[in-house]
Order: sequence, then C-alpha cells, then structure tokens
Amino acid sequence: GSGGARLYQCLGCGYIFTKEEMEEYFKDFKCPRCGYRILKKVRKEEPKVVKAI
Repeated sequence: GSGGARLYQCLGCGYIFTKEEMEEYFKDFKCPRCGYRILKKVRKEEPKVVKAI
C-alpha cells in the first residue's frame, strides 16, 4: 500500500495538486495550472488518530 497521494504546491500561484495530476498535463515537473517550475511538497492534511491509554 502507498502512504496516500503526494501533494505539491506551486510557489508561483499557490495551486495544490497531486503528482498524478501534474503528469497528466506534463511529463515535466511543473504546475499544471500556470506552468511554474518551483514547487514544494506538502503533507496531506489528515487527522492523526491517537489512542489514549
């Protein structure tokens, strides 16, 4: 199993997208919305389940 979708955020327009979405538009590493090449990885916002003892 995978650890969920990898998300990236474009530092040009702020758009957040998955690696799969980016690869649908480009075989290159850039924003599918604006084409900007500087991206950062973001963590998917998932609530963590903590068991109380």
